[in-house]
Amino acid sequence: MSTRYHRLARETPAYAWWRLPVAGLLTVVLWIGAGIVLVVVAVIAFATGSGLDQFEAWADGAGELDLQHLDFFALDMLSIIIAMPAVLVAVLITGPRPIGYLSSVAGRLRWKWLALTGVVAFAVFIATIGGAVALGEATDPTEISPAEISTRALVAIGLILLLVPFQAAAEEYVFRGYILQLVGSWSRFAFIPVVVSVPLFVAGHAYELWGLVDVGIFGLMAAVVTIRTGGLEAAIAAHTANNVVLFVLDALGMFSATDDSDAGPLDLVPTVVSSVVFLVLVELLARRKNLQRTRPPIAPPPPPQAPMWPPVPYAYWWPPVTQAPPQQWHPAPAPPSSHLAGPPPSASAAPAVPGPDYPGELPPDWDSGRR
Repeated sequence: MSTRYHRLARETPAYAWWRLPVAGLLTVVLWIGAGIVLVVVAVIAFATGSGLDQFEAWADGAGELDLQHLDFFALDMLSIIIAMPAVLVAVLITGPRPIGYLSSVAGRLRWKWLALTGVVAFAVFIATIGGAVALGEATDPTEISPAEISTRALVAIGLILLLVPFQAAAEEYVFRGYILQLVGSWSRFAFIPVVVSVPLFVAGHAYELWGLVDVGIFGLMAAVVTIRTGGLEAAIAAHTANNVVLFVLDALGMFSATDDSDAGPLDLVPTVVSSVVFLVLVELLARRKNLQRTRPPIAPPPPPQAPMWPPVPYAYWWPPVTQAPPQQWHPAPAPPSSHLAGPPPSASAAPAVPGPDYPGELPPDWDSGRR
């Protein structure tokens, strides 16, 4: 029977109940260790640059993803990005291996499918989020300085395009990769890991009520599309497109991507519409492309041969006996019958009683002395 994505870690011959929990603990340890290295690098950079006061300001507002300070934004992004190598290394150490099954049922990240769903995701989120922003601009226009667009905004957009795809992939590997397969190893039903992963994803964001609901809707869509497509590619594409569009609009000064203090129920409409449309389009595209959604069953390894017990006493010192291959016996050919074959050509008529010095032929009176 084929295996769905959330059961990949469970339905494998090398499964052990302790592997994924230990991988989670190791992920936290590696992420904290990498975070300490990042903080040390940040201290050195601020000490040699703008001063340690800026480092303290970043530490006070860490995680806010503030585009008004691009160095703060870059550090916040890097603090999330380092979670991806942490979880990959943890799973590589503890198993189950290969770690490619954390990406998809194909055992690897399907790059063509990622690019295709990326195009779909950007089209959907630009249309929905951009449409909502355009509708807001029609009622309450925002003045944008051309100087800001030509300098700081362009640098911010460059940072967004460089860092956001890795930040989105890191969150997907943690929440839709590791957590889905961890909970999926405890239950066959797909809705259980989906329901468990969504609150954990929401807890990773410090928003107000409606902002958290918005994150929950997106997390639900990402979990469903991951299981439906058998991999993280579509979820990574949607997460990247959503964040890039939001942060670019934030860099242009149209609204704040992280400040949801004024959010209300109507602000959920773009997320609901984009999630539903993206799910439908990806489902149709997966059917059209005949996408692999499950992993074929893995044959269990052959059982090891049990050693002889108790061992033979002389097995430790007696040299091994090498047996020569058996020789095949061929019977000798039978001599020809006497009534069919005559004497050999070299044979002559021999006398009945040969003499002592048989010359080969005797005179006719050789026995005359007997008379």
